[in-house]
Amino acid sequence: MPDSAILDVPIGLILVFAIGSVAVSRINEAVFGIMSYRGRQLEVELRRLFGDGPVDRTGTAPDTSLTAQLLDGPLRGLRSGGRTNAVPDMRNGPGQVGAWRRARQLRLPSYIPSVAFARGVLDMLEPPVRVLLARMDTETLPDTAREAYRNAHHSLTGTTAVALAEAITAASSASEENRKIARSIAGLAGPESIRPLLEELDRLPEDAPLRLALTGIITHAAHDRDRIVAELAAWYDDTMDRLSGWYKRRVQRFLIVYALLVTLALNLDAIALTNALWEDRSLRAAAVEAAATQMDPPGPVTVSTDGTATDGTATNGPADAADQAVQAIRDAGALRLPLGWAGAGSDNAGPRAVPDDVGGWAVKILGWLFTTLALSLGAPFWFDLLGRLVNMRSTGPKPVPVA
Repeated sequence: MPDSAILDVPIGLILVFAIGSVAVSRINEAVFGIMSYRGRQLEVELRRLFGDGPVDRTGTAPDTSLTAQLLDGPLRGLRSGGRTNAVPDMRNGPGQVGAWRRARQLRLPSYIPSVAFARGVLDMLEPPVRVLLARMDTETLPDTAREAYRNAHHSLTGTTAVALAEAITAASSASEENRKIARSIAGLAGPESIRPLLEELDRLPEDAPLRLALTGIITHAAHDRDRIVAELAAWYDDTMDRLSGWYKRRVQRFLIVYALLVTLALNLDAIALTNALWEDRSLRAAAVEAAATQMDPPGPVTVSTDGTATDGTATNGPADAADQAVQAIRDAGALRLPLGWAGAGSDNAGPRAVPDDVGGWAVKILGWLFTTLALSLGAPFWFDLLGRLVNMRSTGPKPVPVA
C-alpha cells in the first residue's frame, strides 16, 4: 500500500499507548505484589463469607476463625505454592506486624479455585470419615463396642460403620460425643454419600452469607455430595465475580495514577506525538515497522483474571513485574519518537521542550490528559486495535483481476 499518513499516524500513536499501558500494568503488578493486595482482599472476603471478625494483628490471641481453619487445613497447599519449606500457621500468626508484612509471611493466596473452595468447606465442616473415626474417644468407649471399633478401624465399610454405630448406641455408658461421631461415620460410610450437614452449620454465625447459602443448597441437594460441591462452587464463583468487579474499579484508580506518572516522566504528549508522526515520514515508517514486529507472533497481550494486562510472560513476583515495566519503557524509547524532556540549553527541541507561554502549557496539559486516559484503558484494548490497523495496512488494495 502506498504511504498513508492517515493510517500510519494512528498506528504509531496506538503503539506508544500499547507499550505505555504495559508499563502501567506492570507497575501496578509490582506495587500490588509488594502490598500483597490481592491476598489481603481475598482474606477479607473469606472472613465476610464465614462471618468471622476482622483480622487481629496484635498477636495477643490465636486466630481461631473459620477462615484460618480453612487456609491452615484443606487449602493449605494453595499457600505453599509448591515450595518445600512449610508455611506458618495462620492460627498462630506472625505476631504484631503490619498488614503487608503479615500477608507476605503467611503467604496468603491471591486466588482460590471455586471447586477447591467448595471441597475445602465441606471437608472442614464435615471431615472425611477416617478423620471422624480418629476423633472418637477410645478411652471412654464401652467394652461392648470395642470389637466393632477394631473392625471399623481395620476395614471401614458401610457394614462395619453401621455395626459400630449400633454397638455404641446400644451401650448406655457411651458418651454423647462418641454417639454423634458414630452416627456421622455411619452416614458417611454408608450408601448415602453424605450425611445431613445442617447441624454442622451451627459452627457458622447465623448471619454468615456462607451459612445462608449452604442451608439452601443442602436442603434441596440432600445427600448428593457432588451436587453440593457443584452448587457451592457456582455460588462462590458468583460471589467472586462481584468481588472482581469491585476490585477492577479499585484497580482503575491506581492505573490512572500510574498512567499519569508515566506520562509526565516520559513527556508522553499525545498531541505532540501526533504532529511529529504527521510531519516526519521516516518516523512514521519506523513506527509502523515496530508495530508489525510487536504483532508477530500474534497475541502478545492477554487479560488476567483481574483485568490487568500481561504480555504473555509470567510474572513471578514484584521484581519481575518491575523489570518488565522498565523494559516496556525502553521499548517506547527505542521508537525514536520525541519522548522525554529536552536537556538544558537545547535548541529547537520541539515537542520535548518545556512550554514558555500559557497557550503552550494548555496544549501540553491537554496532550498529557489524553495520554493518561489512553494508558489507563489497558494494553489489551490497544494491542487489539493495533492488530486490526496493522492487518488493514498490510492487506492493501485488492489486485485487479486479469481479463
